Amino acid sequence: MKKNWIYFVLFFIGPIIIVFWMMGAFNSATVEITQRGPYHYAYLEHIGRYDKLIDKQNRVYQILKEQNITAHAPISVLQNDPEITPKKDLHSQAGYILESGAQAREPLLMADIPARRVLVVNVKANPVIAPSIAYKALAEYLKSHQMKLVLPTVEIYQNKGLTVEMDI
Repeated sequence: MKKNWIYFVLFFIGPIIIVFWMMGAFNSATVEITQRGPYHYAYLEHIGRYDKLIDKQNRVYQILKEQNITAHAPISVLQNDPEITPKKDLHSQAGYILESGAQAREPLLMADIPARRVLVVNVKANPVIAPSIAYKALAEYLKSHQMKLVLPTVEIYQNKGLTVEMDI
């Protein structure tokens, strides 16, 4: 039995650690204050759990493709704090950034976010893991600087990572 633990670690625990490492689970986030935007995007409204936004974004991508509009980075605008809002009441927008001036048709909605000064959290990780790393870093930063969460936050997925922007 004493020798079996080595095989257990090598063939069971080892691959799990490698997969998590490749997904970016051990990556840390960076936080900075900078200028971001403007963004022009097409979206669909989403009510419910934020972890279901990917389904709505996939739908937006399909509609944009059908309308022959080039989709750039996925964007989510989160309106509520999931720490205090019931999951069923979370409100957000899920969509894609478009070229300036591009116009998508129904059922998509259009919006613009102006250039502004924001607190930015960046993390290189798989989209499944990235939000938990980013929002943990954001919460720690806000606490250490005696700041409060300002909603909405803007999430942009690009370059194999997530950027979370919060107005300051």
